[in-house]
Amino acid sequence: MGLLKRIGSWNAKLSPEDEQFLSEYLDDPGRFLFSQMSKIDQHHSIAVARQVMVEAAHSDGLEMNLLIKAALLHDVGKVEGDFNFLSRILVGLVKRVRPTLRGKLAVTYPVTFWQKIGYGCYVDLVHPARGAHMARAFGIESSVVEMIRHHHDPPRQGQRMELTWLQLADSKN
Repeated sequence: MGLLKRIGSWNAKLSPEDEQFLSEYLDDPGRFLFSQMSKIDQHHSIAVARQVMVEAAHSDGLEMNLLIKAALLHDVGKVEGDFNFLSRILVGLVKRVRPTLRGKLAVTYPVTFWQKIGYGCYVDLVHPARGAHMARAFGIESSVVEMIRHHHDPPRQGQRMELTWLQLADSKN
């Protein structure tokens, strides 16, 4: 999902089709975790899930239900309120233009306006581990938890094909 499309989904409600899609792949704990994300992250996660559903549909040996569930939950470590509108845009720009600066700006306890941007950088850095911890605590399948944990890692030899598809779709959206 491009930056402008993401901005456009900042506060947009989910469509009835999206709600139906979620109910097909997420149980109550998964729905609860999904509901903790901001609307922008919810729309992004649905876009990633729909993309893997289409692009990976003809691949043999994939556990599609687990892949789609991981796609829907991969950003649960970004909880509603972690970012305000401006900090999300600035963190996205920093990540794309000067990725190493993101780690230098990261702060865990924001007080000032600029520290809130630093907190956004921190959340952006730790959300895979944070999301995996949350998912494990809610009883989500361990294979989905591991895909959440590693969705921003560089692809590595021997990893699950589902994780590779998730990483690819997430990088495109």
